[in-house]
Amino acid sequence: MRITTILMILIFAVSNFAFSKDLKLDDLNLSALKQMEVSQATDHKRVNAIVPPGVKFAEYKTDEEFSFVRQAEAALTERIAVLKKAGITTFGGRVIEKANRDHTYIIEYLPTVKYGAALPPAVIVKTYKSGSLYWRESEAQYAMNSAIANFKNAKVSVFISYVYEVGRDNVFAIDYVLKNVVRRTNEYDVKFKNYIGGIFTFERQAEAFIETFKALFNFAGVPVIRGKVIERADGDYSVQIEYVVKANKYGERPEFAIARYESQEIFSFEKSALAASREKMAIFSNAGVAPIHGFAREIDRDYSFSMDYLIKNLYSYSGVTPSIAIKTYQGQEIFDFERKAEEAMAKKVVTFKVAGLAVVSSKVIEVGRDYSYTLEYIAKAEIVDDGYHPYPPYKK
Repeated sequence: MRITTILMILIFAVSNFAFSKDLKLDDLNLSALKQMEVSQATDHKRVNAIVPPGVKFAEYKTDEEFSFVRQAEAALTERIAVLKKAGITTFGGRVIEKANRDHTYIIEYLPTVKYGAALPPAVIVKTYKSGSLYWRESEAQYAMNSAIANFKNAKVSVFISYVYEVGRDNVFAIDYVLKNVVRRTNEYDVKFKNYIGGIFTFERQAEAFIETFKALFNFAGVPVIRGKVIERADGDYSVQIEYVVKANKYGERPEFAIARYESQEIFSFEKSALAASREKMAIFSNAGVAPIHGFAREIDRDYSFSMDYLIKNLYSYSGVTPSIAIKTYQGQEIFDFERKAEEAMAKKVVTFKVAGLAVVSSKVIEVGRDYSYTLEYIAKAEIVDDGYHPYPPYKK
């Protein structure tokens, strides 16, 4: 099985990490706590005890096993250094013996970071897969390269891509990194995640690519904790990368989403549908909307086309709004003759363009025995400040 890999680099900024100060147990009044317990037991009254703030601890565990203690201790020291470099506060670790007499280790760490910490980054790793099958590998490769260029033009970081087989055909996949537009909160959670990429026939091929994958993540500003080879369900092999990001309780909020435009135009030949898709991609691009990938689709014995494009997600307290939408305008006039409807449609297209609205398509339609027309156009949204500013306050 052949695999094609394309590497692209993005570097995120790094700043210092800060964390809260530990609370000392000496500060607690043990005699007062005992008195509280007696009072609660004898009077049967509910006591609203005040729980003092403290530091939350979590344990980092690994499936790695070592024959000797000294090997586990060396790996423990190395992993602590990796976690600290990723912006995680650690509190030491310990080596433990497993039931099979081998050894592994556990590291205690702080599972949160404060607002303003640059590391770990707030990002989301996603995969884009081609919407069509390609008979020739070279065709899939060409389409993939075009999609990568479109991602790049949209300022979206692509760090690996590959062509692979599906049955007797070929498809492509592109892995990319998006900014997670997390809501501003006082504290964020540290999240360990696993990425699985690449398809290799032999285990040694996958092993040779581990360092390459790790370098790609690091270049993209995403701290890598560990890389290893895993066996796939189909008998091939992939590389698994453990990495770390930050998030909060409000969930993922990707900066962009991918939408699909489904054309209603019909063409007798596939090449005509592909040519029309390229024309529409140019319209989207000129309107400030990033097209990603256009492809033909078969309808009965004819063809049409689809096009994937990027939408910027606009977030506010009330929810998320897509930056653009494809809307349909229905002509209000009715005409006895098709030619008259075509003339009115052409004038309306000019009117839309003068108003700054990009027209994606236009067509004459039958209304009973008469005629009218419809236009598809790109409508853009804007976020209006709703006055909600979560803690910490926004800085100008």
